[in-house]
Amino acid sequence: METKSTTILIVAPEGVPRELVAKYLERCRSGFPLLEAAICQNQYDDARVLGHRMKGTGAPYGFVRLTEIGALIEQAAANRNSRALREHVAVLAEYLSSVEITGE
Repeated sequence: METKSTTILIVAPEGVPRELVAKYLERCRSGFPLLEAAICQNQYDDARVLGHRMKGTGAPYGFVRLTEIGALIEQAAANRNSRALREHVAVLAEYLSSVEITGE
């Protein structure tokens, strides 16, 4: 993943422990290489599934932007649009390297 340019602060949603949000973010970061590998190997179905998971799981943890990016990745993979897919994954890399959890 790329270097941080701007820090994006996320507050754990009410009722969701900060530690749970932190673990979710770590899973997203550690799973990123799977998405990169799927794209490098033109495994559009795998990329679509990974995007779909992000779309469905980001918002409940406070990562609305992750949900949006996941939807874009899912759509680009479903359309087998490698250019758009790479662009969205680059945005995801920047997001994952910039986001931090704040608050208690």
